Amino acid sequence: MPDTPGVAKAPRRRRNWRHNETRASEKTVAKRVSALDHQALTKFAEAQGVKVSVLLEPFVTELIKQAHEYCEKNGEALETAKAS
Repeated sequence: MPDTPGVAKAPRRRRNWRHNETRASEKTVAKRVSALDHQALTKFAEAQGVKVSVLLEPFVTELIKQAHEYCEKNGEALETAKAS
């Protein structure tokens, strides 16, 4: 029979993952792709010696630029979101 102490252990304090979470940015822009497309993108990026995100970055930057120009043209006032 195992030794059991006569005193109960204090419950372990659970860590709050929200206090340890670090994110590179506030929001993510993503597109779901098939497993075959993902494999092809990964292999292509590896052949270039970079990550897939590096290949996508110029296109996303241009898209964001166009979106801001669109909003300015239509008089849309964009505000930065406040973290809660």
